[in-house]
Amino acid sequence: MVRAVRAGAGAPVSERTIGREELQRGYSGQEAPLLLTRVPGVTAYSESGAFTGYSYLRLRGMDQNRVNLTFDGIPLNDPEDQAFYFSNVPDFANSVQSVQVQRGTGTSAFGTAALAGSVNFQSLDLAGARRGGELQVSGGSFDTRRAAVQWRSGLVQGRWAMAVRASSHQTDGFRRHSGNNASSGFLSAAWYGTRDVVKFTAFAGLSKLRSSYYATDEATVQSDPRANPMGLDERDRFAQVFWNVQHVRAVSEHAVLTTALYRQGAGGWFDVRVDPDLWRFNLSYAWYGALSTYSYRRGALAVDAGAHVMRYHRDHYLGIWPALEQRVYDNTGRKDEQSAFAKVQLTQGRATWFGDLQVRRATFAYVPSPNAGVAGPSIDWGFLNPRAGLTWRHSDALSLFASAGGVRREPTRDDMFVGADNLDASNAASILPLDHVRPEHVVDFEVGAHWTRGAVRASANLFAMEFREEIAPVGALSLTGAPLRVNVGASHRRGLESELRWQLSPRVSLDATLALTDARIRRFTDASSGVVYRNVRSRLTPAVVATESVTWRIGRSLLLQGDARATSSSPLTNTGGRDAVLPAYVMADAALTWTRGATQLTVRVNNLLDRLAYGGGYASDGVNYVFPFATRHLMLDVRRQF
Repeated sequence: MVRAVRAGAGAPVSERTIGREELQRGYSGQEAPLLLTRVPGVTAYSESGAFTGYSYLRLRGMDQNRVNLTFDGIPLNDPEDQAFYFSNVPDFANSVQSVQVQRGTGTSAFGTAALAGSVNFQSLDLAGARRGGELQVSGGSFDTRRAAVQWRSGLVQGRWAMAVRASSHQTDGFRRHSGNNASSGFLSAAWYGTRDVVKFTAFAGLSKLRSSYYATDEATVQSDPRANPMGLDERDRFAQVFWNVQHVRAVSEHAVLTTALYRQGAGGWFDVRVDPDLWRFNLSYAWYGALSTYSYRRGALAVDAGAHVMRYHRDHYLGIWPALEQRVYDNTGRKDEQSAFAKVQLTQGRATWFGDLQVRRATFAYVPSPNAGVAGPSIDWGFLNPRAGLTWRHSDALSLFASAGGVRREPTRDDMFVGADNLDASNAASILPLDHVRPEHVVDFEVGAHWTRGAVRASANLFAMEFREEIAPVGALSLTGAPLRVNVGASHRRGLESELRWQLSPRVSLDATLALTDARIRRFTDASSGVVYRNVRSRLTPAVVATESVTWRIGRSLLLQGDARATSSSPLTNTGGRDAVLPAYVMADAALTWTRGATQLTVRVNNLLDRLAYGGGYASDGVNYVFPFATRHLMLDVRRQF
């Protein structure tokens, strides 16, 4: 079902595919971005410091709204924000059979443009699963408690299969009063005919968070790592629902047609103290779409084509305590999108040629509050995104690839509205027209190699991402602490990524990655000071990220796993200031798993060395504000199959 949007064998793409066994090995209830840090070039952190509570993924130093996220090929990124909030759907990773991370522009997919890369989640395999269930219970530091129960039918009468899961997750969070009380559910059912498959998949979640999206100044964190500048009355509550129906038809021996209908919806509020009042921002959206892909495989030829249409609207309104029923403003953003792509892969001898062309159109229309005093503006964008490449099989052990691709991406609503949630006569002059932030454009060049010999698998790639009009932070912050962004002209991200997977013995395996990145902005003007900066390093992009993981199977029952991660320092701003820096760190985790029959017990110690380290942050008025990782903490996970 996902082969039209994933990179298949022979595609000239820098990618890593992680199967369910590897995902589950490190899983103890944390949000999905925190599970992907073994992929070269990926960094992630949670605002709360551990497990859950608005976690963020960065790929090659670029933030999550420039990463295309899909589930069974269906887009997940919110069309306005171009982001997906995993905290709304706790236990999401338990619904995943595998995940493929493509770095760079990759191959065409539906939804948000893959500027930094793409992450495609594949839902649980139903037909291949054994009949039975599993109970999971976890607990640990920061009063963390988690329970989940799952049942899968396996294939019934050769035609039917289903899976269902329910979970509950509670934690106080590492940072003081940053906890989450969340629950979620998952349902998938499928019918398998002779030439047809119909599959329904749905998940839903409810998250009640105590807010921690403001970072803490570094001096305070060093004396009190759990400090949280947000008050007990600053909270949020959001619910999210996703469902889709897919029909897969074997058109012929060589061709498959997949059609899907989907709906997503989310709604809730978050409270922010704007002295002396407590403001409640309300958001609610509905999103409908349909897509279809055609895949043809015959001999040396592979062809994939797809089309997607969607319609989205999100309501924004503000109330101020205690008169929440009186709306200060009430506006709506509407976004429609249509896209199509075609990919061709042809093998001739040792060479496999690859071509990919995507056309995409998006429109945004704003419906202001009745008393706003402005007319509703609108804007539309059209994009043509080409990609081409070559894979050369030098031998059975060694293959080489090279590719080039260009992608353009529109700004988010926050970019266009300069962080404002409402447009009216008082701020229209500073926001309009909506095209003051222009689409950004990248041309991505990738060259790499894959080598396999016996128990060793290794890969490495060089990349050069050349940007025009990159949308980047320039000094000012929004009400929720997010850096505001504008176009900065020419910039680049260049580097090396490598992986090594080595089965040293039947019992011991090694997994290591290394990412070296040089990210620079050629010239830009800081919005808060008016100073012009040249050839400065890009914000929150470490020059070096390295990971190491060793797995040792001790007898039949015990599995010992150790993980280490080293990250160099990275700038907190784009101004090149020596003091505005996120310090380098080295962190290590360890886990011991005991398995006996249908029972599995895992003890995991995170941040084994008890290091004070920071995963993200920003600088403002000469002060560094940081999001700390949790200090040493323990998790106990028990699983029982039935």
